[in-house]
Amino acid sequence: MNLTDHPDNPVPPDAKVGFVTTQDGRKLRYAHWPALGSVRKGTVTVLQGRAEFIEKYFEVISDLRSRGFAVITFDWRGQGGSDRGTRNPKKGHVFSFAAYREDLRTVLKKVSLAEYPGPHFALAHSTGGAILLSDSARLRTMLDRVVVIAPLFALPAGEFERKVTRVFGTIRRVLTLGRYQVPYSKRRSGRPSKIIEALAFPLARFLGLIGLGRSFVPGGSGEVFVPFEENRQTSDPVRFKRFGEVLKANPDLGIGAPTIGWVRAASKCMARFRQRDFGPSMKLPCLVVAAGADRIVSTPAIEEFCSRVKATGYLEITGAAHEILMERDEYRDQLFAAFDTFIPGKDS
Repeated sequence: MNLTDHPDNPVPPDAKVGFVTTQDGRKLRYAHWPALGSVRKGTVTVLQGRAEFIEKYFEVISDLRSRGFAVITFDWRGQGGSDRGTRNPKKGHVFSFAAYREDLRTVLKKVSLAEYPGPHFALAHSTGGAILLSDSARLRTMLDRVVVIAPLFALPAGEFERKVTRVFGTIRRVLTLGRYQVPYSKRRSGRPSKIIEALAFPLARFLGLIGLGRSFVPGGSGEVFVPFEENRQTSDPVRFKRFGEVLKANPDLGIGAPTIGWVRAASKCMARFRQRDFGPSMKLPCLVVAAGADRIVSTPAIEEFCSRVKATGYLEITGAAHEILMERDEYRDQLFAAFDTFIPGKDS
């Protein structure tokens, strides 16, 4: 599969595209680019969030190359141009985040470390950040430093809690997977939801055990398009429209809602970050950047994690929505200023 080129989102020059196979036989689409300029600072592997794809990161790739970094990125299994794990290719599905960790180690070993010189860094967003940090003990020998943006440590409370409570009041509809919309909170507090942890995640585990793991979450569908006014990812209408145009040009890149199995796997990964013994095991130097107006993940949970893990630094960008890399320039510029400070390179 080639990269999808669009007039509003052209493929950065000098791209090389290929597929790499994991130990369990999944084919992952990857792409890489050499650094620009005479000063080469190393290599950055970019890790996407859930439901994303290589083409969405073309602008980020150009930003990194202009700084003197070679760039590698890839599509996680089940999304973008990589192998899908369900008959319905629009389902975002995985039974365990261990599969994603296998994806990451495969790309690092077979592409990043094999094709490009060090030092080696990673720039990870949301679910990609959770995958990276959950495997930090093993990745310490592969990566020198990492920047993680709005990692999936916990989901925010608020209206979500009230809706989940209603779901449990109509348990029959949930078990039969009737349509029941469960939106994320629109409140700023962003505190981790105790209701979600106590009720929704155990329900996801139960539904998985009775054979519904590959079903969409209640209320979920394969729809990939959301109006700008309803999106929770970015406040930048231009960048939002750009990604929509790419999906219209190649709908096969997109996926819809996650499956119950995916939620079950995510809940187990998030629970690991709350365990007190996780901090001492974290040795990989890491800068965590949180979005002050995040409505997808819990910013307070990210701050709490960083307060007890010595290997991490913490920065919150006030006013930014979840996808800071896809936000307005006033937010992106702050992120890259922090990146430039934390990711030092060495002259070749």
